[in-house]
Amino acid sequence: CYNNFFGQNAGNANTTGCHNTLIGNRAGQRFTGSNNVAIGNSALRGQNSQSTGVHNIAIGAEAGCAITTGTDNVFLGRCSGRKATSAKGNFFVGRDNANDTAFTGNYNNGLGRRAGMCLTTGNYNNLFGQSAGRNLLTACHNNFLGLNAGCNNETGSYNNFFGANAGRYFTSSNNVAIGASALRGSSGNSTGGQNIAIGKQAGCSVTTGTSNI
Repeated sequence: CYNNFFGQNAGNANTTGCHNTLIGNRAGQRFTGSNNVAIGNSALRGQNSQSTGVHNIAIGAEAGCAITTGTDNVFLGRCSGRKATSAKGNFFVGRDNANDTAFTGNYNNGLGRRAGMCLTTGNYNNLFGQSAGRNLLTACHNNFLGLNAGCNNETGSYNNFFGANAGRYFTSSNNVAIGASALRGSSGNSTGGQNIAIGKQAGCSVTTGTSNI
């Protein structure tokens, strides 16, 4: 059984886990699983004896620090995946991804600071850009690309927003917005579904409208 532990309390509770590389103060401190990589202060620190996850990579201070049974996750950046527990198959790069509430979602991808920051049980979301999908909670199958794209959406699913502020205030499902501020909407009022808007600021004032092109 081969492990590499460097740092005060790194891998401190590991008695059976193998093939782990834990570097940093308290890195993997409470982890007992195998095939994990943690680099940074409290990266993959774990939660007492509950942290049995395997095949996780966490690089950055407190990255993935709350994982318990989560597997096959990659969290790169300070506090990236900080609230992930049993989450599986997620890939996040940036500061404060999945860092607001206990995160158990699966197969999400995020790139950018606070992309998917509030995710809880959401699955299969792709979020690229600072604060893209920042407020997503339980939503699934969304594709957001651009600064603040889909930022205020919490539960709406099957949306495609491409462009800075595209669909920023929309909270519903089945919308397509391509272009800066396309379907931007209005805070607290944009609940329309099944809309398609292509072009800069196309449909940017839609609130409850549905089935528009």
